[in-house]
Amino acid sequence: MEMWMIYDWEGLEKNKDYVAYFREICRPYSINVEAVLEADVTQRIAGGKTPAFVLVRTINPEINRFFEEREIPVFNSFHVSRICNDKGRTLQLLKDKVLSVPSVSFPNRELPRILTMDFGGIQKCFREKFIHSSFVEQESEVMEETTDFVVKAVDGHGGSQVFSLFHEREQIKEGIGGHNFVLQPMIKGGEISRDMRVYVIGRRIVAAVERSSSGNFRANFSLGGEVRLRELDQTQKKAVDTILREFDFGMAGIDFIIDEKERIFLNEIEDVVGARMLYRCAPYIDIAEQFISYIVHEKLHIV
Repeated sequence: MEMWMIYDWEGLEKNKDYVAYFREICRPYSINVEAVLEADVTQRIAGGKTPAFVLVRTINPEINRFFEEREIPVFNSFHVSRICNDKGRTLQLLKDKVLSVPSVSFPNRELPRILTMDFGGIQKCFREKFIHSSFVEQESEVMEETTDFVVKAVDGHGGSQVFSLFHEREQIKEGIGGHNFVLQPMIKGGEISRDMRVYVIGRRIVAAVERSSSGNFRANFSLGGEVRLRELDQTQKKAVDTILREFDFGMAGIDFIIDEKERIFLNEIEDVVGARMLYRCAPYIDIAEQFISYIVHEKLHIV
C-alpha cells in the first residue's frame, strides 16, 4: 500500500525530516510513503500509479479536488482546503457560529487606497463594509477599543504575510501586493500578544498550545513566539466543537486570538498544519502517529 505526501519544491526541501518520520510511523501498517511534487501528480496518475491515500502538504485546493474526482482518499478534503486557505472565507462561514475576529475582505486592487488612509478613514471604511454577526456586542467592543488594524493576505501561512497597518506600511506593499487581503481591528491582548492553536484530528481535540510574544503582535512560533500547553475550559471546548461540526477534518489547527479579558476569537484554520510547536512543549503527544491511525482505522477501515 502506498501513501503520497504532496509538496511544492520549497515545502519538500524544508520537510524532508517530516516525510522520513511519516515513513517510520507508517512502516508497521505496511504503508510505503512517497513524497511527490504537485507538478508531477498528473503525470504519475496518467502513468497508472494510484496511491491508497494522499496527504496534501501544499496549499493548492485544486490538487485536493483532483484526487477527490478520482475517488482517491485525500486529507484534507477539497472543501476544507478551499475554505480554510482563505482567511476571509473561513471567518465569513463561521462568524455567526463562534466569536470571531471582525474581518472585511478586499481585492488586491484596493490595497493602494487602503494604505493612503489615516486611522479615521480606515475606521469609517471598515464600519461601512463590516456586517455584524450574532456576536455584535463583542465585535462592537473590539472595534471601539482598537488603536490599529491588521492587514493579512487571505492565503498567507505562518504569519509571513501579516502586518500592522499603521506601523508596517512599507512592508505591506511588498508583502501583500498581488494578494487579496483581509482587514481586521487589532485585538488588545494586554502586555503580551497571545493566541492559541487547537490541534484536531477528525472531530476530536488532540491538544491546545498557547503562543505568546512580548515584542511582536504576531505570536507565531516560527517567528519566535513562546509556546506552552494549555487546558481548554468548557466554553472554549464548545467553540471548538462548533467548528468541528462544520468540517470533516483529517488533521488541522484552529487558531484563536486571546484578548486581555481571556476571551478567544477565531482567527483562522490551518489546513496544512505543522506540529513543531506541539512536539516542542508536549513531545509525548505524537500527533502524526495519531493522524495515521485515524486514517487507517476510522476513514479507510483497512486495518
